[in-house]
Amino acid sequence: MKPILLFDIDGTLMHVKRAFTRNLIAEILHDFGIESNPLENGSYSFAGRTDKEIFTHLTRGSENSSKMYDEVKKKYLYYMKQNFSPNDTERIDGATELVEYGKKEKLKMGLCTGNYRESAFYKVDAAGYKDTFHFGGFGCNHADRKYIPGEALNDFEKLNGHSPPPERFVVIGDTPNDVRCAKHFGAISVAVTTGSFDAEQLRESNPDFLLSDLRQLIDYLPNL
Repeated sequence: MKPILLFDIDGTLMHVKRAFTRNLIAEILHDFGIESNPLENGSYSFAGRTDKEIFTHLTRGSENSSKMYDEVKKKYLYYMKQNFSPNDTERIDGATELVEYGKKEKLKMGLCTGNYRESAFYKVDAAGYKDTFHFGGFGCNHADRKYIPGEALNDFEKLNGHSPPPERFVVIGDTPNDVRCAKHFGAISVAVTTGSFDAEQLRESNPDFLLSDLRQLIDYLPNL
């Protein structure tokens, strides 16, 4: 049985220009009159977090935080659709080769990302991965990333009509939270040092594979 690959996006498949995301969110918060913005001093990191967690955190001081969350999310997705372009992304070389290998070997490949579903596909499409990923788990319903691989499994089942065991999935990401969610789900965990965490930091999360370049995973996949 061939492995099923689940890719994180930011820091794993691609780099998104830091200024784009932070400036966009800061502008939206300003539009809604949210003055307490931890983005301005760089004290809040997006790495490994879900969009639900991020936007809940950013709107929690509002008078009606639930309504404000929905409005900020709606505007964020609208702006992403209108403005996000290939110029805002940089594909990570090793990931590109791994995806091409997956296509050649006819592996099932999906997403396992903290991004909202809509913004996830805006990003991968802009980075040149259009029509590559047809299922996934996304940061829409859960603040905690550990539930996202389970969402990917449900999405896979809807698309393919069967439910593989978790151990057939390989969760690939660049943060300790990616490793944590893979272990919670029962999948194989792959950590790669192409994001904001170095090898020593990722090693503490005890991934099954710790790589500096996703091309290295190609040699291991036939035996998984």
